[in-house]
Amino acid sequence: MSQKSTKERGYHHGDLKESLMESGVAIIQKQGLQGLTLKEVARKQGVSSAAVYRHYESKEHLLAAIGAQGFRMLEAALKRNLAEPVVDARIFFRQCVQAYIDLALSRPRHYELMFGGIIPNHRRFPELQEAGQSAFSCLLESIEVCQKAGLFRKRKPIIIAFHVWGTMHGFVMLQISGQNPLEQIEKNRPKKRKQEIESYVGLMVQLLRRGLDTDTGRR
Repeated sequence: MSQKSTKERGYHHGDLKESLMESGVAIIQKQGLQGLTLKEVARKQGVSSAAVYRHYESKEHLLAAIGAQGFRMLEAALKRNLAEPVVDARIFFRQCVQAYIDLALSRPRHYELMFGGIIPNHRRFPELQEAGQSAFSCLLESIEVCQKAGLFRKRKPIIIAFHVWGTMHGFVMLQISGQNPLEQIEKNRPKKRKQEIESYVGLMVQLLRRGLDTDTGRR
């Protein structure tokens, strides 16, 4: 019996599927989305290509699974913020936005899969679609918390959530692609990277709140 088939046999069915996905994540983080092939994923796990196809019908199916993982991570980050007692709704909202930005910028390849149109039709992959909807539901719940605390206007929460998500998404895409115009302003100022990002997030939160606050004069 070959070494590969012995290793394949040693995997639990579910373990191999998860391990293959993690190998895919490692590849895209290092080489980008273009570097991902099912053959390379198989090689990294020391299994045959046939073993990969038993779990993922195609490269797109593997990408959808990785994208779903990204949405679940986003959901978890937003849930952690929701689980904390809300002492100040302004701080709560800032932490909500920060959780989103931190995850997106620390996992840019995941983010590309989630929102970059790499998988144009999420409905073809129920796991991906459901994970995306769950993440948005957490953002929607966060908006409702802010409304109940009197921070945001009493508009339909889904409209406000869409506006907030769209703003955060725009910031992330500009940042990931190196097109954030604020960085041109800050480049001559000796700031650490983390401090720069936090200052950008603070500005974005301030601008968002100016348009959403119940008291339009509040700063």
